Amino acid sequence: MTEPGPGERECPSCGFAVPEDAEVCPYCAYEFPVRKASMTLSAWLFVGLMILFAVPLLAWLLGWFG
Repeated sequence: MTEPGPGERECPSCGFAVPEDAEVCPYCAYEFPVRKASMTLSAWLFVGLMILFAVPLLAWLLGWFG
């Protein structure tokens, strides 16, 4: 196993250092997951909606209004 240097990351399957932009490990053929932009957008939308509904509910439960 090798330690990843600058511009590299460690393969979770075999532990070798591979370039950060590699989609597949050249040693063990592990396919690195690619984060989709739609997933990131969905996560932020979910967080926003939770805050939108949680803040007024928390304020109501604490007796700040109503």
